[in-house]
Amino acid sequence: MTSSTLPADVPLNPEESEHEFPREATLEAVLQDYLRRADRMTWSPYDLVEQEKVTGLINKSTFTAEQLSAVKTVLFVEDHLPGYLAEYLRILTNPDVKDEQHSLNRKVLRFTFRWVGEEDRHSHVLERYLVCSGLMAKEELDAEMTRERRLVYQSPYEGMLDSFVYLAMQEKATHLYYKAIAKDIQEPILKMCLTRMGADEASHSAFFYDLLLEGFKGNLDALTRRVTAVANQFKMPVQSNLTNYRRQVLNLMRAAPSYKHPDVLGDMMTAIDKASKKFSTENLQLIAPAI
Repeated sequence: MTSSTLPADVPLNPEESEHEFPREATLEAVLQDYLRRADRMTWSPYDLVEQEKVTGLINKSTFTAEQLSAVKTVLFVEDHLPGYLAEYLRILTNPDVKDEQHSLNRKVLRFTFRWVGEEDRHSHVLERYLVCSGLMAKEELDAEMTRERRLVYQSPYEGMLDSFVYLAMQEKATHLYYKAIAKDIQEPILKMCLTRMGADEASHSAFFYDLLLEGFKGNLDALTRRVTAVANQFKMPVQSNLTNYRRQVLNLMRAAPSYKHPDVLGDMMTAIDKASKKFSTENLQLIAPAI
């Protein structure tokens, strides 16, 4: 697999070299904040979805076909964990990097293992919800999940910096989508599940935002250029892995009409703008990508 590259008009400079990002002290501080936050936010799928309560409480007729399809698609995306983890392990256990990078990679893996566990929790709670509610038979759902998991996932980036920019946007997109669909779906138990999932995704995006903003606080223009480059070629992680991807995405949008994808980039640019004021950086140029 070849790594994605920046467009020719987005040059690298010494402040943006891959081997200098992230600095160990920055990673350590942001990682500890995330791990403490994750401990405070822990929850169990069994607390939200108990079979007896769910079976008796849910009125299946309140679901539209688009909403059911959207919940299944979210489950498929969250459940693609073997592929995600295998790819992250491949990149972060590369034996051909310098010792300093090995140390950084191990710390990033500490985040990765916790992050993947939380994504698995999302898969678990949605699987229980669909089956315990009677919206889908277990055998039917198992077959669909197996089908969607077959294609191999490949990370769009090899370098850590662009990977973190990409993941910041990806996690923010899922956070905003779960927030929107929780608002637009009326069934209260599913609304509660999606709200908890959205909070986890907000925590994940905060990890990447904090790492990028702290790592680039002396050169936020450079970060803006990297964000712009990644945004211009952004695709969600399983865009090449889902069956009938376009139809599934269309149903995602119909089920959550309050979700607006441009808000993802807008949120990140707002965070950079706020950081520029916090760090007293002058002459910050916010570059609007052509999307």
